[in-house]
Formats: sequence, structure tokens, C-alpha cells
Amino acid sequence: MPTFTGEDIVRLFAATYLPLCRSLEAAGALDPQALARDIRARLDPEPGEPWEILAAALCKVLGEKG
Repeated sequence: MPTFTGEDIVRLFAATYLPLCRSLEAAGALDPQALARDIRARLDPEPGEPWEILAAALCKVLGEKG
């Protein structure tokens, strides 16, 4: 099993993030503005790796649509 670093995860998100968000938005499952607001809100107050912040924001916004 390979070991992934935080940088590897960031690269994975960068390669898939925009196409994923566009697909989810087209399906009515994602509001990009809500995701952007949630990411901005998490940048200062929450410690963590950038990929963790992005993943948490995406999970929160997707959960709100359900």
C-alpha cells in the first residue's frame, strides 16, 4: 500500500476538484458559492492541512444539500 503525503492529497484535489464541482453543480448537488464561503470561513480559525480544510468544506456543503 503506498503512503500518501499531504502534498499528494492536494495534487489529487487539484486534479479533480474543479471537474467534480462542475459535475455536482450541474446535477444540482452543489452550490459553488456556499462551498467558497465555507472554505473561506475555515481558513483562519481551524488548524489543519489545506486538503483537510477543503475536504471538510466539501463534505459540509454536500451534506447540506441532502
